[in-house]
Order: sequence, then structure tokens, then C-alpha cells
Amino acid sequence: MRLLLVKLRHIGDSLLLTPTVKAVKEAYPDAHIDVVVRAGTESILRGCPDIRRIYTTASPEKSKRTSWSFLHALRLQTAIRREHYDVAIDLGNNDRGRTIVGLSGAKKRCANAYLYPVKWLWKQLLTDIGCNDWSVIHRVQADFLNVKDFIDLPQQEPGPLIFERGCASPPPISLTPGKPLVVFHPVTRWQRKRWTDAHWISLGSSLIAQNYQLIISVGPDPEEIAQGERLTQGIGQGCTSTAGKMQWQHLAWLLYEGRLFVGVDTAAMHLAAATGCPTVALFGPDSNAGNWGPWKTQHQIVHFKSDEVSALHEVESAAARFLTLPTPTSA
Repeated sequence: MRLLLVKLRHIGDSLLLTPTVKAVKEAYPDAHIDVVVRAGTESILRGCPDIRRIYTTASPEKSKRTSWSFLHALRLQTAIRREHYDVAIDLGNNDRGRTIVGLSGAKKRCANAYLYPVKWLWKQLLTDIGCNDWSVIHRVQADFLNVKDFIDLPQQEPGPLIFERGCASPPPISLTPGKPLVVFHPVTRWQRKRWTDAHWISLGSSLIAQNYQLIISVGPDPEEIAQGERLTQGIGQGCTSTAGKMQWQHLAWLLYEGRLFVGVDTAAMHLAAATGCPTVALFGPDSNAGNWGPWKTQHQIVHFKSDEVSALHEVESAAARFLTLPTPTSA
């Protein structure tokens, strides 16, 4: 079977696709499974060896598109049609994904219409339309059930997220050998998901005092780098910011080595789940942990509002509990 999965969403959404890829591969060991994701989200899938090929679309932001974007889309669609897929499934529930699937030339061209109705044009391009209600379940389950609508899968439940340890790489930062490691990921583009700097500094200072080394994971955005620097200075010696210099395979390495991950609702939180790192996940007042929480890993979700102290105490308690767990043996 030649299968194309299209999911034009954010970085974390791409990683949430991996249990479904694994389920398909287990059911059809000889299957060729290719995916289409947004440009800039593809690298987090490098740890899933069951994906044969990763295609990328042009940037989703209109402000970043150029006159070459149309040419890129045309070349992408041409490359997809050459593959003669048996099945193509849109999992992003948007018109761009449905267009790629509809024009893919696959024998079976599928999309879900439960929450986002399929318009007349796309109905002419698609061969199968599912109506599975994915709105009230975890997004990993949603991907799995939406694929199961169109492909016979004996597995009833998707497994854990995938980022294999052999695909991880040591990061370009200095670490203290033999000293237990904790990873923070405090940054996010969405203001509503952010926790106060004062709480991060309080938590980090407490862990440093307990002889843990602390890594502050931040992306390449200047605002994220600045926040990482503020927290590093506030926490003091024993704390290091990644300063936007790491790739996903580097963060995966740290998480495989780490004793604990504490972070907000981002792709880094899902990567921690993929590595099996015990996780304290911070969810803001309007974040839906039922849809987006850590998947199939040891974790505790802490809901917070503004700078309330009760959330800090809850995070401290959860961190202390996870750090008493036996140190995992390296694979």
C-alpha cells in the first residue's frame, strides 16, 4: 500500500501523527507511508523512521508567501501525483490539505467533515468523506480514528508518540557530567499559555539548590531567546539557556537523558512524551488538556491562572514526586 497523510498544522500536531503512522506500519509492514506537513514543522518527524518521505508546503502565513509559493505548490502536487498513491487522507481539516488530497491522483481520496464541512468543490475531488467526531478526544486519537475510517486497522488504540533515541543527537551546549538534568520549556508564541517568569525562577532556583543542572529550552525567536536569558540570570549558576541554538534532535537527546521536563503546552511538551521523560505540563486557563495533554507518558497536568501561587506549589510537588522515581537506564 502507498499511503499519503496530509496534516497542515503546527509543529506539535505533526508529532502527534506518529502513533498513527506506527499503527499503519504494524498492520501493513510493506506499506510506503509519506506525509505532507507545513514548512518548518518537518524536522520533528525525523525521529519516526516509519515515514518514508516528508513533503512540505509553502509557509501558511500570507505575509511570508512570495511569487514562488505558487510554483512550489505546483511542483509539490506534481511530485505527489507521480507516486500513484493508493490512499490519500487529509487530517488537517482545512481547504489546503483537502486540495492536496483531492488533486493527488490517489485511488482513494479522503477527508473528515464532522466539524469543518466539505464544500462543494472538494466533494467533487474526494472519493470518501468521514464523519467521525474527533472534537472531544485527544488529537492523537483523532488522527488514528480518522485514518481507521478509511483503512482497515486491527489496532484499537494508538500507541505512544515516536521520536526514536537513535535519531537524537548531543546538543551544542556544555553539560556537567554525572549531574542529574532537568529541562524547562517556558516559551510559547501564545501569551495566554505563558507562566510568569517569577514562578519559573522560583522553581528553577529550588532545583539548583537540590544539585540538579537545569536547561532552559527556547527557540530561535528573539523574544524567546530574551526570556531564556532572563530566566538564566534570575536562577543563576547551574542554569543554561539553549539560546535558540538547538534542533529537535538535540532537545530529544536532552529529554532522553533528563530526569524531568517542565513546560507549557507546546511541541516540546509532546517531544518529552515521545522520549518518555516524566512531564509536568502547564496549561493556561483556556487551554484544553483533554485534546492536547501529554500522551501516554508519566505526567501531571497543572492548570494555572495568571501568577497564582497555588499553581507554583502544585508544580513543585509534582516535580518532587517525579524526581524520586528511579533513574532510567540508558537504552
